[in-house]
Amino acid sequence: MMSEYDAFAKNFSQTRQAGWPEFELLRPFINKGERVLDLGCGNGRLRTFLTECGTHEGDYFGLDASEELLKIAREDNSRDHFFRGNFGQKLPFGADQFEVIAAIASFHHLLSKPEQQRFFSEVFRTMRPGGKLFLTTWKLPRKYFWGNFGKKNWNIPFGKEKHPRIYRKTSVSELKRLAKKAGFTVKSCTLFREKNYVLIAEK
Repeated sequence: MMSEYDAFAKNFSQTRQAGWPEFELLRPFINKGERVLDLGCGNGRLRTFLTECGTHEGDYFGLDASEELLKIAREDNSRDHFFRGNFGQKLPFGADQFEVIAAIASFHHLLSKPEQQRFFSEVFRTMRPGGKLFLTTWKLPRKYFWGNFGKKNWNIPFGKEKHPRIYRKTSVSELKRLAKKAGFTVKSCTLFREKNYVLIAEK
């Protein structure tokens, strides 16, 4: 299984070192001793933020499709757990495993409604009762509108080499509908700083 990100993982990782302001919205839901699953973890940059919140070594689990990004994540977080896989399919975890599941700028890589619904169903299955889902996904940049006119899935290239990246458009209403259909209670779903949709939902 190859990921499009394997071709430019090192350069991409260098652009994903610091946390985003959105991370602060997650802070109130992180408690010491709880297990966190990071879907689309990339180079594991969320781990640094979770350390600040008190997440213990070994309580962080990351899953990503890019083996090259996972190599970087493992180097920096040797005591945590990393898995290669597609988070639009069945997750390699049992039921009721995690108190918090995060998906930071990864949901838009799921390019069909069945994949999106499977994502929510699997998050619900693997989350403990009372757990929280924290999801951010792009509001796709308007400068790419005409190049993707009429399409649900947009090509938004990365870097000077214009590596192709495919993203699926979404909206607040779609995110709410998918979460509720899977059984979640939506706590909030908003557009954050005109860049990312942020969904917080509870099992």
